Amino acid sequence: MLDFWMRVKELLKAQNATQDKIAKQINERADTFSKWIQKDRLPDAEQSYKIAVALGVSVEYLVTGEEPDNHSRIAAIREQLKAIDNELQKM
Repeated sequence: MLDFWMRVKELLKAQNATQDKIAKQINERADTFSKWIQKDRLPDAEQSYKIAVALGVSVEYLVTGEEPDNHSRIAAIREQLKAIDNELQKM
């Protein structure tokens, strides 16, 4: 859990942002956000997503320190779109 908040703190510093600013962006009370960090408590999935969006990263990055492999996902989506296009051309 500590790594999650360590990454959040690093991003806050790099972006010259404050805990209060992020708390407002995610519609959470500033003291609640601060307590999560102080007590090293992970927010729920929805809150984690909102924090990630506010900081401009993925939830995966906050949890693991690594960005997702979007190249594989994009390739799979392209294949699905080709298949749909082929089906539409047959109509």
